Amino acid sequence: MSPVTAASPTLDRDLLLKAAQERLLRSEWSRELLRSFQGGALQSALKHAVNASPYYRETIGDRLAKGAALKDLPVLTKRALMENFDRIVTDPRLSRQLVEGHLGGQSSGSLLLGEYRAVATGGTTGERGVAVFDPAAWLSAIANMVRFQAIVGIDETTRSVAIFASSPVHISYHIGVELRALRPPAPRFNVLMPIEEIVEGLNLNQPEVISTYPSFVRVLVGEQQAGRLKIRPRLFRTSAETLTEEVRELAAETWQAAIADSYVCTEAGPMGHECLLGDGLHLAEDSFVFEVVDGDDRPVPDGVEGAKLLVTTLANRALPLVRYEISDIVAMATEPCRCGLPFWRIGSIAGRREETLRLPRRGGGTVNVHAHRLRSPLTGAAGVRQFQFVQLPDGLEIAIAVFEGADAAAVHAAVELGVRAALEAVEAEPAEFRVRVVDAIARSGGGAKQKLVVSGGD
Repeated sequence: MSPVTAASPTLDRDLLLKAAQERLLRSEWSRELLRSFQGGALQSALKHAVNASPYYRETIGDRLAKGAALKDLPVLTKRALMENFDRIVTDPRLSRQLVEGHLGGQSSGSLLLGEYRAVATGGTTGERGVAVFDPAAWLSAIANMVRFQAIVGIDETTRSVAIFASSPVHISYHIGVELRALRPPAPRFNVLMPIEEIVEGLNLNQPEVISTYPSFVRVLVGEQQAGRLKIRPRLFRTSAETLTEEVRELAAETWQAAIADSYVCTEAGPMGHECLLGDGLHLAEDSFVFEVVDGDDRPVPDGVEGAKLLVTTLANRALPLVRYEISDIVAMATEPCRCGLPFWRIGSIAGRREETLRLPRRGGGTVNVHAHRLRSPLTGAAGVRQFQFVQLPDGLEIAIAVFEGADAAAVHAAVELGVRAALEAVEAEPAEFRVRVVDAIARSGGGAKQKLVVSGGD
């Protein structure tokens, strides 16, 4: 069997830079002008969805005709998207079977039907999803990323490398391909490569900027502290996993480098990015409408954590997403950013709803504890390189990998003591609780993210 075809850039360089510049100019708009632009784009997107998609014609057509607001329209879950994919897409040539076959074939890195960028995700949730981007939507997606990178000082001359997914079915792979074409030649890395190869390549390339997962920043910290990695990056760009303050501090202490987090959803594309102040993710409101809602899909005030985030896409005419549910637990900022950008911000991301642990409560019953609430004892324990929560039928196991040279027994004791205290604070009393030291924690699938919570059977 021949190897899977690697992807090549599909966007014209001059056209991409022009589109990015147009979006960069929008960063100078007033908030009122931005909201007006968004409102017009939303009406156009909804009208197109009803006219071109059988699914939306049936589910929201009558409501929109009667003047329903966006907040009154039904929510689209990933499961509903996959079950109704063939009726949601607006090109009758497209089908879920066709997309799945393309992604599972030997040419998954190429354009589907010569025009669509097809991608897939299992995310950290384990529920597979697929998506397609038409040419204008893909241009918009990459232009959004180029725009936000320019805001943090990255341009076509920046020496930059990315360390993300290894498979061309993942969106991070394709974003990297398009962005590499704009920059000076750089080695190609992925997080499943032997760390020795990555260290050697980084030492030779000496990048100014590194884009990768937050958990992989920790891996690079360990290599730098051990003396094998010898680089001086000024900036890290992270994505796809929750970024903690501890990882920011590690980057600052190790390299005096800043971290700018980005926000990407496979089904929707790049949605937001931090400025250099690192005070929340600026959202691309010229390409999306965002709603933070509770478990009953009711809006929550800025500053309050919702149960999920709903996203409506404004650019993708092939796969319209109206109030698409993303299970991130987020809170919007309560005031504008000091940087002056008009885009509103996600102030915090606690994690994903699927990362909630269900544990026995002291005195009876159960208590739901989001894994994010238990991170502090782990990120605060010197020597912890990686960690993962394992949900047991009646308790909790935490797997930890430690940095080379660390006292594993001392790290184990510190983690166990800290987590027990954190569990007690939320009245959780698991019948079974243990901390296990492992050599390394494997990354999940071709996307190669580090899954935070797994079941005891995974």
